[in-house]
Amino acid sequence: MTTVFISHNHQDNHCIEQIKSIRQNPNHPLTFEDRSLAEAICNEHGHTNRRPPSDMRSEPVREVIAKLLGGSHKLLVLVGKDTHSKLWVEWEIGQFKKHNSERNILVMRTPDNIYSGAPKGVQEFELYAWDLNRIAQWAS
Repeated sequence: MTTVFISHNHQDNHCIEQIKSIRQNPNHPLTFEDRSLAEAICNEHGHTNRRPPSDMRSEPVREVIAKLLGGSHKLLVLVGKDTHSKLWVEWEIGQFKKHNSERNILVMRTPDNIYSGAPKGVQEFELYAWDLNRIAQWAS
């Protein structure tokens, strides 16, 4: 089974839920193992780490995400209204590209985004409109 890491802005979690819910439908062709971060990584004080990937205090987050990316065959980049400015999304794209072919990356707008551009690292890629069937074909 194909493993997919979904890189996204957490404001777009509703899209992740749509993808996961359609995957549960036995009549829909979308099948993959979700390799995305299940929940936020907390610091030693129990608070969500909101530091950029370049910050040394983000090392625990980078380690977990790098491990998930390393076990993923494909990368789905969801582009919402603010994704283009998210440093973690850029970092995830860069990490994935170090070990995988660019043809294993799909860049897709969220349903509520028709104007915003893609983040650095995938700006030269085709940016598709929201389409669960396209995700299913690509992930297969």
